[in-house]
Amino acid sequence: MTKIKISIKAYGLVGDDFDGKESLQEKILPKEALDSKLTEIDLKQILETIITSIKDIKALYPDQQTDMIRHNDNRLDSIKFEVTYFDKTDVCQMLEEKALFQQVAKYNNLAPLILDYCNVTDDGEEGSRVMITHEYDEGPPAGTYAILALVDQDKKWISNYIEYLRTNALDHEVEQMWDIKNIITKYGWCKETYELAIARQISCCGQSGRTQFERLINEGLKTALDNKNHKTLFLDCILKEFIEWDAFQFRLKEGSKAYFQIYVVSYVKHFDALLTQIEITTIETFLLQKWDEHNES
Repeated sequence: MTKIKISIKAYGLVGDDFDGKESLQEKILPKEALDSKLTEIDLKQILETIITSIKDIKALYPDQQTDMIRHNDNRLDSIKFEVTYFDKTDVCQMLEEKALFQQVAKYNNLAPLILDYCNVTDDGEEGSRVMITHEYDEGPPAGTYAILALVDQDKKWISNYIEYLRTNALDHEVEQMWDIKNIITKYGWCKETYELAIARQISCCGQSGRTQFERLINEGLKTALDNKNHKTLFLDCILKEFIEWDAFQFRLKEGSKAYFQIYVVSYVKHFDALLTQIEITTIETFLLQKWDEHNES
């Protein structure tokens, strides 16, 4: 019977300092059929095994720092997995994250496992997303190719991609700007891509959000909003983004109304190139009403 081998190399920090430690986990699985392709059953057991293994690997890097805030109980920094197997002609096939998830995403039933993988690769060292180990430079966050494979199948997954982006350290971007551009190019301007563009200004801004949004304005966004129905949809998406933004929820519950205005309401002005003053004032009023409702209850 043909076997599937899963190798996961990991690197993290141990002890009460910044000492690094590498680890390796290997698993052997039975392959369903003597075929050059992995079946849905094969892919399901591969992904389940990888998810379980990453949970086990995190336990190898407990947060033992005594002079710092604990970071989600583990200090796993980066991983890299390889899936290898021999096909019926005895040719070795090897898949890493990108190639594996391009296959997995073709099966609708496996979508929940893809999201589980994105979740398990979050909350590593310092509470940030685990990275993909790269030979020469810092790779993208683990889960990048997984969620992008879903988005490539259907635009309905863009909302999940936005949630994923919110877990990225966007002050140190790797490929996110180009991924966002490719998604918008593929699907054009619609509800889902409006939400993505708006998130790029607020919850997913990071180091390049402002610059990218300005480019999007000149690359068709402003023209798309000349349509009255699209403009209404865009305004609704802005309200939705503010409600979902963790800074909105935090400032609603903590701090003064002045801070709420500085750190939340002021962000409405970031859309002044697309909105009228009346539209800006309407959104600002909506946000301030949310503050009043929360603090009067």
